[in-house]
Amino acid sequence: MKTIIASAALLLCATASTRNLKITVSDLRSDKGRILWYIHGDARPRQGMEKPKSGSVAFSAEDFTADSVTLYLFHDENGNYRLDRRDDGKPAEGCCTRAIVLSAEKNEIRVRLRYEFPEEPAGEAAETPARAKIPAATSPAGTPDELDRGSE
Repeated sequence: MKTIIASAALLLCATASTRNLKITVSDLRSDKGRILWYIHGDARPRQGMEKPKSGSVAFSAEDFTADSVTLYLFHDENGNYRLDRRDDGKPAEGCCTRAIVLSAEKNEIRVRLRYEFPEEPAGEAAETPARAKIPAATSPAGTPDELDRGSE
């Protein structure tokens, strides 16, 4: 009886449906740099980078077992592998976050990056808390390690 139950469990695991996802990013501002992407929400997160060509890029991620995932991507135009920010803290490079519900059938999505982030009207901008150096811990040598934390 134990053998039958174990065999049934293995069969169910072997036939678990996986889903594939094809993503097309279009209307890129330029072909400079790379598109960096990260998908999470599944047992195994996926990440990668793609070189734009003719204002777009397409890539696939495979073998998802989750019903939904979240896609994060940005256009790293200057090649520093960071999402650069303006002085007001808003992104200086195109970026996108998208929640995706995966079906058992074909999963293809088209994404357009957001490059423009309007300025806050004067007097309505949210105040940014000042940054302060706060001693956080003592290193083995006895000197405090300092962390950059927002003040409360």
